[in-house]
Amino acid sequence: MDTRKVQRTGKSTFIVSLPKNWATKNGIQAGSIVYITQSENGALTLSADRSERDLRARLDIGETSGEHLVRQIIGCYVEGYRTIEVTSGHMSSAQKKDLHQIVNKLIGPEILEETINKVVIQDLLSSEELQAERALRRIKTVVKSMIQDSLAALLKGNKELAMDVIQRDNDVDRLNLLISRQFTEILRSGSVKQETLNSITAFNYMQAASNLERIADHAHRIAEIISQGDCPLPDGLKEEISRMETVLGVLIDDSISHLLQTNSDKANELIDTTREIQRQALGIANSSGIKDRSELLVRLVLSGSLERMLDYIMNIGELTINLCQAGRHSDKA
Repeated sequence: MDTRKVQRTGKSTFIVSLPKNWATKNGIQAGSIVYITQSENGALTLSADRSERDLRARLDIGETSGEHLVRQIIGCYVEGYRTIEVTSGHMSSAQKKDLHQIVNKLIGPEILEETINKVVIQDLLSSEELQAERALRRIKTVVKSMIQDSLAALLKGNKELAMDVIQRDNDVDRLNLLISRQFTEILRSGSVKQETLNSITAFNYMQAASNLERIADHAHRIAEIISQGDCPLPDGLKEEISRMETVLGVLIDDSISHLLQTNSDKANELIDTTREIQRQALGIANSSGIKDRSELLVRLVLSGSLERMLDYIMNIGELTINLCQAGRHSDKA
């Protein structure tokens, strides 16, 4: 670690010299402009260049296609690359189709150039537009609606509503990836304009979004049962499902609210309440005396998914408590 003595010039200006090795490496000379970003904890990040020359990824994909190609593009997106130049000796129509499909599943990137052997993907979403809290609230709203609609579709046997739930899972995936990318942006730059998040808060928001995304996967799973066939349910089970539909909506709202407010007391209460509801939900799996195979399948899938959803809600509660403890430690420091 280099140290520098602060000096004063004139009546009000403080100056600090730059490390010579760093200045030489970055082409700094008399008259050069450097950029300084101040983070919430008071740390200063010094940058020699605000251009995005280092945020350009070049991928030679050869014959790679399908899921392997998708993962490479998503990896570049989450890492914060603003431009992704994809090349191949001769890009197949299947590869180009994969690229178009994954771009449509991401927030920000668009295909700006396409030739016989190259596709250039440019991220049009500026750092100033990245708002982790807003994205987290949005993903919470979508996930809550997916749960309520998947259970409503199960109660009514509404296949059209079930298919709508399945399609909304893509929206959750897009928002989750956006929040992951924003976390990377904060780590790289020290802060994001118009954001007041430090890296610890951003990390916990990213983890919360990941838990919400997994809850959405289980809403998707429930919806798939309905889309595959009729599921006649007894009145007692319908009443239990209806009650869980309301309870889950409240728990998800509260879990994110407590996280954003960093309220550890409420988070502890949420965890205790959720754990008790989880015990009650296990009764749905009770299959004694049930001979109808479709009802048995519904009970098993529903019970398993509800148990996992409630686990993820408790995880968000634990993230809130962790964030509160990190805040107390920071205050003492």
